[in-house]
Amino acid sequence: MSMRNEVEDFARDVLEKSRTIPILVDFWAPWCGPCRILGPVLERLAERAKGRWELVKVNTEEAPELAREFEVYSIPDVRLFVGGKPVDGFVGVLPESEIEKWLEKAIPISRSARYEKAARFFAEGHCKEAAELLAQERAEGVRDPEASLLYARSTVCSDPKRALEALGSEVVAQDPPLAEAIQELGNALLSPVKPDGEIDSRLSRYFQGLEALRNGRVEDAMELWIGLLEEERGFLGGKLVRICRALFQVLGWHHPLTDRYSRRFSAAVHV
Repeated sequence: MSMRNEVEDFARDVLEKSRTIPILVDFWAPWCGPCRILGPVLERLAERAKGRWELVKVNTEEAPELAREFEVYSIPDVRLFVGGKPVDGFVGVLPESEIEKWLEKAIPISRSARYEKAARFFAEGHCKEAAELLAQERAEGVRDPEASLLYARSTVCSDPKRALEALGSEVVAQDPPLAEAIQELGNALLSPVKPDGEIDSRLSRYFQGLEALRNGRVEDAMELWIGLLEEERGFLGGKLVRICRALFQVLGWHHPLTDRYSRRFSAAVHV
């Protein structure tokens, strides 16, 4: 669909989703006359866009904290989110033709079909397939920062060295917190498989989790690590907490494993 009626989870429906498709956010309120004029115009444009971008509506009466966070002082206020952050916008009612022209300039040039397919693969949890498509782009000399970030995100578990090499300054600038999470996870996975000498059972389970992650068994790694945190939340001096948070961020908030394990993780570290 190219439009949602009302936002349910801003982090998931806007910030996370805008990393794969531009999201147009309409901040409005039921009592606002101009909002009632602009709303149907945006909805028509969203339908005509045929999936090139998606419209999300935020009722400022129901979500005043979002209005404050994004400094919405007058409505209707329209913001375009790309790569997890607002990149452009306008306030008030504009003619449909002017909004259409603005959208053509504001929304990035359409990605290659290969990138679009890779983004869908990643969103569905098929990291290997996404990485293979993006590797083809890189082999052909394509170095789009957003595609490179998705490539690093797709390969960090299976090939952390290559993932970290993809994180140049322009790539990091696309989403610094996500890039930092990739670095945290990649550095952990590049550590020795198991240190020399005898180790206790808990440390052994930590290294088993690393090995599981390297082999694509993400759920096994989460079971081992969250189990360790449930026994001792400060295990490894907080390092394991940071690694788990990084893994959730790399997977994305809408990923089924994030949804399944994030509450258990939260309960373990906030006891």
